[in-house]
Amino acid sequence: MPLVRLQALIQQQVKHPFMLHLHCLPILFTQSVTLNHCVVFFSVCSPNITANITGYQCTCEESFAWSYNKCIDYEACDAIVGDTCGCINGLPADGQYCQLKTSNPVPVEYDIDFNLLLPVSSLPPNFIDLFRNYVGNLSFPKTITQSLIIEDLNFTTWCYPNSTGGMQCQCEDHFGWSCEKCGLYGACSNVTSQACGCIKGLPPDGEFCEPNASVAPCPTPPPAPVDFDIDLELHIPASSVPQNFSVVLRNILRNFSFPKIITGSLTLKDLNFTTWCYPNSTGGLQCQCEDQFAWSCGKCDEYGACSNVTSQTCDCIKGFPPDGEFCEPVTNIIPCPPMPNTTTPDPTTTTPMPNTTTPDPTTTTPMLNTTTPDPTTTTPMPNTTTPDPTTTTPMPNTTTPDPTTTTPMLNTTTPDPTITTPMLNTTTPDPTTTTPMLNTTTLIPNTTTPDPTTTKPLPTTAPTPILTNTTILMPNTTTPMTDTTTTRVSSTTRVPTTTTTAMSTTTTTANTTTTITPTTASVTTDQLTINVEFSDTYNNPNSVFFRNVSTAIQAEAQKNKITAQLIKFRSGSTIAEYNVTAATTVIQTLNNGIFDQLAKIYSMISDEPRFLDFKIEGSGFWEDKVIVTCGHPPLDLFGTDWRAEWRCDGNVIVADGVHTISKNNSHSVLSVSQFIRADSGNYECRLIREKDESFYRQRSNGAFTLKEKPLIRVDPIQKFLNCSGQNVPLSCTVNNDYNINFTNVNISGKKSITYQYKTDSCTDKEQDTITCQSTTYPEFKETITLRFYKGNPQMCDDKEFGKAVSGSRARIPCANNEVGEKSALCNITTYTEIRDTCILQPIKELLDQSEVLTATTLPAFLQQLSNVTNGNSEQVVNSPKNIDAVVQILRNVANRIELFNISINENSMKDILITAGVLTTDQARDSWNFLNKNNESISYSISNPDGVSSSLLQSLEIITKHLASFNNSGIDTPFIILNRTIYTNPIIGDFNSSVVIEIPQNEGKNKSITVITFASLNNVLPAREIDNSSIKVIGGRVVLVQSSGQINNISLTFDILNDTLRDPKCVFWNFNLLNGLGGWDDEGCEVVNTNETGTVTCNCNHLTSFSILMSPNSPISPILDYITYIGVGISMGSLVICLIIEVNIAVSLLIADIWFIIGAAISDANHKNHSACTATTFFIHLFYLALFFWMFASALLLLYRTTNVFGGGLSKASMLAIGFSLGYGAPLIIATVTIAATAPDNKYIRENVICWLNWDESKALLAFVIPALSIVLINLIILVVVLYKIIRRRVGTTAAQAGEKSVLLVIVKSLAVLTPFFGITWGLGAGLLVHPRDIGINIAFALFNSLQGFFILVFGTLLDGKVRSAISSYARPSRSGTGSTSAGNSSSSGLRFLRNWRRGRDGYNMTSSASSDLHSASNT
Repeated sequence: MPLVRLQALIQQQVKHPFMLHLHCLPILFTQSVTLNHCVVFFSVCSPNITANITGYQCTCEESFAWSYNKCIDYEACDAIVGDTCGCINGLPADGQYCQLKTSNPVPVEYDIDFNLLLPVSSLPPNFIDLFRNYVGNLSFPKTITQSLIIEDLNFTTWCYPNSTGGMQCQCEDHFGWSCEKCGLYGACSNVTSQACGCIKGLPPDGEFCEPNASVAPCPTPPPAPVDFDIDLELHIPASSVPQNFSVVLRNILRNFSFPKIITGSLTLKDLNFTTWCYPNSTGGLQCQCEDQFAWSCGKCDEYGACSNVTSQTCDCIKGFPPDGEFCEPVTNIIPCPPMPNTTTPDPTTTTPMPNTTTPDPTTTTPMLNTTTPDPTTTTPMPNTTTPDPTTTTPMPNTTTPDPTTTTPMLNTTTPDPTITTPMLNTTTPDPTTTTPMLNTTTLIPNTTTPDPTTTKPLPTTAPTPILTNTTILMPNTTTPMTDTTTTRVSSTTRVPTTTTTAMSTTTTTANTTTTITPTTASVTTDQLTINVEFSDTYNNPNSVFFRNVSTAIQAEAQKNKITAQLIKFRSGSTIAEYNVTAATTVIQTLNNGIFDQLAKIYSMISDEPRFLDFKIEGSGFWEDKVIVTCGHPPLDLFGTDWRAEWRCDGNVIVADGVHTISKNNSHSVLSVSQFIRADSGNYECRLIREKDESFYRQRSNGAFTLKEKPLIRVDPIQKFLNCSGQNVPLSCTVNNDYNINFTNVNISGKKSITYQYKTDSCTDKEQDTITCQSTTYPEFKETITLRFYKGNPQMCDDKEFGKAVSGSRARIPCANNEVGEKSALCNITTYTEIRDTCILQPIKELLDQSEVLTATTLPAFLQQLSNVTNGNSEQVVNSPKNIDAVVQILRNVANRIELFNISINENSMKDILITAGVLTTDQARDSWNFLNKNNESISYSISNPDGVSSSLLQSLEIITKHLASFNNSGIDTPFIILNRTIYTNPIIGDFNSSVVIEIPQNEGKNKSITVITFASLNNVLPAREIDNSSIKVIGGRVVLVQSSGQINNISLTFDILNDTLRDPKCVFWNFNLLNGLGGWDDEGCEVVNTNETGTVTCNCNHLTSFSILMSPNSPISPILDYITYIGVGISMGSLVICLIIEVNIAVSLLIADIWFIIGAAISDANHKNHSACTATTFFIHLFYLALFFWMFASALLLLYRTTNVFGGGLSKASMLAIGFSLGYGAPLIIATVTIAATAPDNKYIRENVICWLNWDESKALLAFVIPALSIVLINLIILVVVLYKIIRRRVGTTAAQAGEKSVLLVIVKSLAVLTPFFGITWGLGAGLLVHPRDIGINIAFALFNSLQGFFILVFGTLLDGKVRSAISSYARPSRSGTGSTSAGNSSSSGLRFLRNWRRGRDGYNMTSSASSDLHSASNT
């Protein structure tokens, strides 16, 4: 936050005024920043209660009063005493309030410090200037009241975030920090003798900048050290050092660290290796300069350069200066004088040239400082006298060429007529120019121009002649020339153009040089670049842009007395092309002048044709150090007053802990200490003139990048072998096109190699190792371990881990695009302690690089993260290790954003939401369940697995706080949606029709609210609460809400995602809960409304991530609870009675009901016991299935008896075997298979709800639903068949029998008996699947099924005639015998009852009674 401090001098006439009225005047700086001036007043106004007066009655506080005028104007409501009154009937419209009664008090002066904290994101870049101007425009003193006066207002200090995440505090003019603070916090700029203007921190004691006059002088510093240079000269015999001695010495010196303290007063600051000399082939010395050092032009000329002399220096000379001079820094050397265009004549020849023929008009002959050579002969001419073929005239020191020979000239070629060869400074002799020399003339006849088809290079060097009395007459010739020179002068590129240029001739003597200035101008086309986006309208001569550029060109041309004309503009920023008619030497001056003139209006660009220089410290892998050098800019245009700006792919590179930018007078250097993939791109350096923002630009040669390190993968990593002579294939692969080899054997190749290992020689070995390594980079390698065993030890063997001896650990490689390995411990014959460290290679690379992110690399990094996560989504979501790695990356991103206070733009935020959205999909649910439950079946080397989900949400909250403003109202991704709204008044927002947010209060200020809605974050966050229990589920969307202002009241309305849920609770995610583990908390939130349409409205007094928790049970209804528990209790009592009558069905239902009650008790507990819940679920499942299968067996037996009325067929033993197989065997198999298949993965029970089979994760509930509903359906069909048989039999009986019982009564009675036995009422469960919240179906289901045991007792037992008869006979008292006899008879009667009932139940007796028919056929 920027911190602004105001120092106000206020004149106050009272010490402790009673503050009652606070009046604030808003001052608007920007649309998002407003400063309020607040003033205190001293009166109370209330509605007037007098019947005849309306309005207000304003009463002054003690020691205050209204003035006489106010008492008269508004009518005093008390006595006017001493020209004042204490009360008036009205509120003054001019804003005046009560005044102090005392007269002429002594004013008291005191200072007030104002600290303003303003969010950086809401401020414009020039806020400080705006604020400074506003304060400067205020006039003082300002009278607030008659007793309160502001005398002055000083803006002293402003603080802003720096690149390290801290604060940097700057003083305004005439203010400064004390030397103590400068030393304590570190000065941003140089410390003067009294203060510093900026420190790197904000003092916590509230101290701010002080007036310079008040700052105590700094202590006298110690004497300034004196810097001086010492030249060290080493003489070493060449025979005693190796050939690469200079390289060895250079490396030794580079390893020195500086400064080095020699004594207390002598410190060695730096040591530069500048010059090294060695013997050359001629016996002398050759002296070579190191990089960034060179010989001056004077030394290069004096001793001769070993290489070509540049415009400023040479780096090697053929000799050793005796005056002790050595190579100097390049920046210290004075530029060499410009080289004139010269033509060197023969030293002793006077050659008047006759008229010559002009070359073929189609021939273009570019020449550099030349005359035309003979096409077939090149003859250097010595200082001799050669007689003319016809005239012999001996002349001292004179050479006369043969009529067919021509003196060789410098750097001359004659191109083919159809070829144009660009050359520098090409000149052609003026056809009429004659240069008279001294007095002697020798005629050379028959001179011809060269053959236009012949090209011959001529020597590049010639001796410097001594001219004597010689005159050279130039022939009248005209030679067409082509100037194709491309130079970088003030962002000007020379365009190929046909020119006609006068020859520049230089006469050289022993002591003087005379240059003849050209007399004929050339016409060239030049160009310059303007940093303005190109538009076709610029080519309109009437446009302002065209006129501005044209005016600048013509003005500079007139200044240089030449002609220049603007031609057109073209794209590439905006490039202006113009014609110039001038001598070559004037053009550069013209271009520089045009550049400077246009720079006053536009930003100009001077493009460097060379590419940026990249140097890599290392092997060129990611995270190596890279140094980029830019420059040097033209001194005549840029000088040294410029600043450097570096860009990558158009984004400005900010100096930080990884990227450092430095400059000297001629270069700028960008250093990247750890170059990561996000640093890759097209680099551009701009050296910007401070005076007008025009810049010199140098670019990289395309995108610069580094390479991946060799990632070597071997298979197998480890293998257990028996020495049986078999061949074992070993393979090694590497990424990219690296060369690899097996070091133990002579096998190598690119990308992939294999080797057949023979085990016939392993009898004496316990193990063998084979190493695969990179051929170029041998530090990258992997090892294969082969372990040998003998005999038949106990071993594990499975498809994934292969074979391993008991007690050892098997190791296998990961998939091709993963790094790490999998391992497992062989325990006798079973693998345990499985470890999996496999992680996607691109994810691992991004994880490593996320620790060095900066504002420069963050946008590109986030785009890479989004692409990798989205492109490998299946592998990411199915691996807890990959999910944890991506969450760690997002956590590192959040930490770096916090550290450097980085603003996140729209594109970067979208990349983050896409990445996080992949982690929340339904496919990731199993991995998140593994993490949240801290499953130990497999170890993924995750330090805090159950805290990963909380870490993901916390990272997103931190990142969202740094979201910058953007134009769109939201960001829409497949799984996460972000909405941002600016509001002033209370708002109601409907976000994606799933969450409605209402903010009922606002102070009228602009605020922004950011809402992130997660479609499936319920897959990520566990439903754990403050007691670490998970008996509820997330019933609505999870939303993250943040605002730029303070919000104390927010209403959220959630759509219920599952209408079977009940008992909602409004919660937020508390990161501090459970010792930092995180969980749902309801503090500050409450449910205000639950709508039958499926919504829940919450009200909270804070902002964070919200949702609702709900119970996954059936609809809440007390009547359902009463029916269930009372019904089950009655059934249990009834079933106990039935045990002596109907054993199997009664036992199954009774035990199932008992476990049902136990399960309900466990489910309702605050903390559910997992093991007890699992056991309860198993027994409920088993015995309810037994109930259904016994009902199925009874139905089948009844069907069999009904259709086979004449007996025969199955025996009693067969029926019992079938019954017990169905009744107990089938349920036991189904229940056991279900728990065995789902319990190891913790998917057997509903972990966070009731003790019953899981549905959401494993669909284990189908193991009960499918058998139960299938049996109900089959039993219903059997019921229809049996009823049909009974009705048909009753219709065929006699009339008397028919009258005895009607058909309708038989149907009703049969249904009453068979419905509970067949479990037909369980068919109501199908209705619950369709309408789970229908209260009527729920009540009917609970009523009929909880009372099933009671119905079996009543309709299946007590209403049976035989049972009633047996009970009656058992209960009737004996009429004969003694008591003992009666007892015996009674006992005998009881035994007969059981025996007769058993016989009837076993189907031995068949009667015509429907009830008897049913019972004799159905009971077992």
